[in-house]
Amino acid sequence: MTPKKPKTLIYKHAELAEKMPLRKSPVAGFSADVNMELLLPDIDLFKFNFRSDFLSLIMIEAGEMILAINLEEIHGTAGSLLLINPDATKKIVSATPDSSISIVNFTLDFLANFGMLKMEVDLMEYFSLKYLPHWKLEPQDSVLVHKQIQELHNRSEDALTHPYGSKLLHHAFYIFLYEMAALSKKYAQPVSLGRSRKENLLINFTQLVKSQFKSQRNLESYARSLNVTAKHLSKTVKETSGKTAGEIIDDFVLLEARLLLDNPELSIQEIANELHFSDQSFFGKFFKRHTGVSPKQYRQSLQDRI
Repeated sequence: MTPKKPKTLIYKHAELAEKMPLRKSPVAGFSADVNMELLLPDIDLFKFNFRSDFLSLIMIEAGEMILAINLEEIHGTAGSLLLINPDATKKIVSATPDSSISIVNFTLDFLANFGMLKMEVDLMEYFSLKYLPHWKLEPQDSVLVHKQIQELHNRSEDALTHPYGSKLLHHAFYIFLYEMAALSKKYAQPVSLGRSRKENLLINFTQLVKSQFKSQRNLESYARSLNVTAKHLSKTVKETSGKTAGEIIDDFVLLEARLLLDNPELSIQEIANELHFSDQSFFGKFFKRHTGVSPKQYRQSLQDRI
């Protein structure tokens, strides 16, 4: 008898904030907390496998936790840093009563809304499937990460009241990313060669899409490049990531579209051309189908935040 696949929820950042009102961030798509005790309601909220629309960076400050990331259990202790991308399944298996964490959550929309450039997105390469999601920090590095998260927490609290609060948060976040990228040179470890063939195929597919999504969105072409059939690629990607191959391609296109729309010097037609859509109308329909708003409305919403 084939075992049932684990139940997987989808948590959106905004919805999760409503479930945890005491730690609700005033900044859409972003939150940062320090020395947060893990109470039973928190553990219950995350006791089933779930995916999210946000990236998470979690440092264990005290106690011990067992978390499952992509169904693999990780035993974390004080000084453990976990880097979890949205597509990964995750859950809390157990936590000792004295457990506390510092955590940063942020969505791709948060990145796009303050004009994060593609080259800067590459600073977060350590979040990719190529690397293990668990770093064991040395004491001095734990102190550094704690201070960075504390600064992000403070800046997010002041974001709506300080006259330059939003800008200060963005600058603090950039500094945070550069510090993390520097630490990745020391701690990020490639995934084990013991990974399954399916997982390796997903990693190779994702990396190929990352480099070619502007000009190539045809699954058959990617399958040929990876020396597999389109049917096998599609099935493997769905089984391993929970998303279809098309959804992964669309995610890259949408992120790039959001970044380009934040540049007022580019017309929507120029953006459609850059992303290799046949015309502006087709780009508009694609964007609205995935976001609920037109490119023009999305661009206006960015301007309204300034």
